[in-house]
Amino acid sequence: MFRTWSRLGHSVTTHRVMKRKLSQPAMTLRLTQSEERLKALLLDVASHAEETHEGGQAEPLVLRWAGGWVRDKLLGVESHDIDTAINTMTGQAFSLQLYQFCNQPANIKKHGMGAADLGSAHLIAANPDKSKHLETATAKIFGLDVDFVNLRRESYTEESRNPQMEFGTVQEDALRRDATVNSLFYNLHSGQIEDFTGGLRDLASRIIRTPLEPFHTFRDDPLRVLRLVRFSSRLGFTIDQASRDMMGDPRVLDALTRKISRERVGIEVEKMLRGKI
Repeated sequence: MFRTWSRLGHSVTTHRVMKRKLSQPAMTLRLTQSEERLKALLLDVASHAEETHEGGQAEPLVLRWAGGWVRDKLLGVESHDIDTAINTMTGQAFSLQLYQFCNQPANIKKHGMGAADLGSAHLIAANPDKSKHLETATAKIFGLDVDFVNLRRESYTEESRNPQMEFGTVQEDALRRDATVNSLFYNLHSGQIEDFTGGLRDLASRIIRTPLEPFHTFRDDPLRVLRLVRFSSRLGFTIDQASRDMMGDPRVLDALTRKISRERVGIEVEKMLRGKI
């Protein structure tokens, strides 16, 4: 399923947690001033990257903010962590374009950037023990923690939760995620929410559901069982019946025992106790 919600008004708000009822997600994203500045900067970097790419690209460069930031914005919850998904470049390649762009005085002036507005970029190596399966570039921009990573699809073996990854479509990236409410995208170019898995419906219904059939999602990475419990507890949402039933399936419990270390289970339980999403 694919559905978009258009921006209506798209106005700027101050940083605060808005006490909106969880049962009715917002019909629009209201960006903060910092988010508006970040969006404008990233769109200019994307245009610059396309213009300077030798030989052109097979498809236009598209930037999307993904996952938890979109979910939280729709729920009216403040978030300073933004995952930027890129369709035709790696996160590292895009971050290099970003810093080249911001090294030009004219661009600095255009975006009103001060010395503290762009921190140093860091490359975060893949770390499966912390659910980081792909190398990610990260930087603090306008006071926001921004990660850059390419859209991807994943394939798993029977014995490991660490996937083989390659570039994928936005639909494939949405389906590989743990829950539909974490599979939403905000397209920076169109200003629309993109929903390929029914996440908007489940957000409105306060439901935690897997994007794919639950056995498929849990078999690939059994840690998602614990993650769904954590999301359900933290958000006050209900895990859908099909997912609950599959959580107790002997095949899923066996995979959880074989694929997930005690240390990784402990980390997930600690996040539950601390109320972290």
